Amino acid sequence: MLSRPEVITRIVNKTCVLFNIRESRLEYMFHRKHISEAQYISGSRYRRLCEISQLGSGTSNMQPRIDGYYDAMLSRIGALSELVKISQEVGPEAIQLLKFYCWENYSIKELSKLLHISKKKLSYRIQESLSRLAIYFGYIKVRNTIKGIGAKNQKV
Repeated sequence: MLSRPEVITRIVNKTCVLFNIRESRLEYMFHRKHISEAQYISGSRYRRLCEISQLGSGTSNMQPRIDGYYDAMLSRIGALSELVKISQEVGPEAIQLLKFYCWENYSIKELSKLLHISKKKLSYRIQESLSRLAIYFGYIKVRNTIKGIGAKNQKV
């Protein structure tokens, strides 16, 4: 039996609900306080974009627009174009890690064997990738630095 609880209680809309923290690797890392809330939200948003781009599992749950019309193909194209922008901004190595970790739900242990990287280094790279994603989505504000590291590139 595990010493850590897998099911926790959370307050959502003034009701107490049971929540499985092992459903998602992001949720588990956030619950264990290995990533910040901004990193968790941006990783969840990236996962949702991947679901919409696949057009299968995630699109049936989407809300219709104000006029009541909903077109799955338009939302898929929008999600794909957003994923392309993210991959250009964040970089190919970070995108590979985000796809494995956020979308395909690989564990750090599985990824370290697959990519032949130590667990500690891989955990740091995942956190860095989630930070870049949070900067892209605007959840983390970046100050100007001397070298410009971490600043989001503004294309004119």
